[in-house]
Amino acid sequence: MTRIPALPALATALLAASLAGCANPPHFDAFQPATPADYDGPTANVADEVQAVGPQRLHVFEITHVDGRRLASSSTATRRAGQGGSMTVTPVALTNELAVRPTRVRLQAATQYASPVVALSQPTCRTVGDVDFTPRAGARYAVRGRIDNGACEAWIEDLATGQPATDKVSGPGTAR
Repeated sequence: MTRIPALPALATALLAASLAGCANPPHFDAFQPATPADYDGPTANVADEVQAVGPQRLHVFEITHVDGRRLASSSTATRRAGQGGSMTVTPVALTNELAVRPTRVRLQAATQYASPVVALSQPTCRTVGDVDFTPRAGARYAVRGRIDNGACEAWIEDLATGQPATDKVSGPGTAR
């Protein structure tokens, strides 16, 4: 049997060339500011809340999107802060300046652990949903929430009045 040495190399090159078009990475929109770059009006401050429940567990209540724009989130910042660290989690809570106009925000309530392995044997929840929100100029708000056996929920609260400023995003609690 006569062997053609260039045939395997040619076959490999053709296969690689034909698959190259299939290897497009998924599209990723970088994190964007909560207030559009072309907005120059008044703003309101909305702070995420991150509660340390123990050295390896957090409850995170946050805004992840505003009018469809993906924001840098407290859960992502916390994950990055803990990379390469020990089996503890360091909470990072972010704040956002929102334009004073009717807007649609995506809220999230979630448990976050120091590592995925820890989460496998612990109670978890994650609830995400969109709500309407119209902030007042100069006002201060916080994303609040509750995570327990019966509920996993988040809402925006007016810090001056202590009253909810949005509807609640609700999901099942941590009971297994």
